[in-house]
Amino acid sequence: MTHLAIPSKEAQLRIVGPRDHFTASRIQRLNLGADYPSTDVDELGNPLHVGNVKDIPNITLSFSAFDVGIKIFSALTGQNAVSYPEAGVDISNLSEIDAIIYIKDPDVTDYLKTIHARKLQIRDFSFSYSVDAESTEDYTAVGSKRRYFKNDVVVDKFTTGTTSFTLSETPIELKNGEKLLSVILDGDYLTETSGVAATGEYSVSGTTLTTGDSRTLQVLAVYHANPAGTNWSDVSDSLLPVAIRGRDVDVEIGANGINRVQSVTINGNLNTEPVKEMGNRNIVGYQSQVPTVEGTITVLDTDIELIALLVTGDPDSADTEFDVGDGCTAVDIALEIKIYDPCDTTVSGVLLKTVYIPTIEVVGDSFVSNVNSNATYSFNYKSSDAQCIIYSGAR
Repeated sequence: MTHLAIPSKEAQLRIVGPRDHFTASRIQRLNLGADYPSTDVDELGNPLHVGNVKDIPNITLSFSAFDVGIKIFSALTGQNAVSYPEAGVDISNLSEIDAIIYIKDPDVTDYLKTIHARKLQIRDFSFSYSVDAESTEDYTAVGSKRRYFKNDVVVDKFTTGTTSFTLSETPIELKNGEKLLSVILDGDYLTETSGVAATGEYSVSGTTLTTGDSRTLQVLAVYHANPAGTNWSDVSDSLLPVAIRGRDVDVEIGANGINRVQSVTINGNLNTEPVKEMGNRNIVGYQSQVPTVEGTITVLDTDIELIALLVTGDPDSADTEFDVGDGCTAVDIALEIKIYDPCDTTVSGVLLKTVYIPTIEVVGDSFVSNVNSNATYSFNYKSSDAQCIIYSGAR
């Protein structure tokens, strides 16, 4: 029977990070695409193409979610959202993940099919906050391996045992002869072997997984299987806010509250480079260089205080002339975004998350005024030291 279509309520994303797997909530958009580089081959004396030769595919996952806390960022950086580090986590820790897209059968609470992408590296991200819209966090990850499966993709997590672990289901052998899709030991991906597992390797016999290295924290095993029963569960996380709009997002620049902020964007790029090798049909991994962090702050133009702050570090500067972006900033100016629980009605509010960029500098600006509209001033900035630190609660 051909199904009519797949509505959004029957698709969900599971992130398998360095530490745990997590069915992501508040996802608004999801795209998993592939590009297969190929070159046409011609030859003398032939009016037609001989065929084409293919290179390693490029797999790209992008997804957008309402920004309501640190759960997604925790999964992507290998942190425990419950015992999140007090010192915060920098965006340079965005790591390699597996992504699983589950599609529900329209008639029963079971999976119709699954899509699995292996060892994707987070490449870039974007955080957006606006006065009249929901706060969002967007991520893009890249890799070289994606598969469609008729049955379930199972994720087992082991926190006991040293080198031998029992899978919860019997793996279905893959077309390449391997048994499992991924094994992640203490955050590191292992390679499957049919012999005795050495360091950096694992082997599978029946439902027994054996690793060449001993477990310290956890082992995650990802594989194709056909479990009995109906296994679909709706996404549901009642502990998180529904969404957070601009009224519950405070913006501070240099520890100064800024009036009339209309929007703030933070865009980051980890500047990842693919690592390839002869004899390997997949990308070995991605090496991240120094990140770039930049964005835009837009305010309703009122007076000279914000310009003075960005130029001199003092909103009450005694200077009478300002040239934004000229010369070198003499002081460090931080950008801090504070996201509050919209359901809390106390005077101080409950601070859910802080996004902190220690030093920013203005690299461009724009004054705009239209008939029957309020004048706006937009500042383009970038981080001076490539840091963007996410805190759970206050910094």
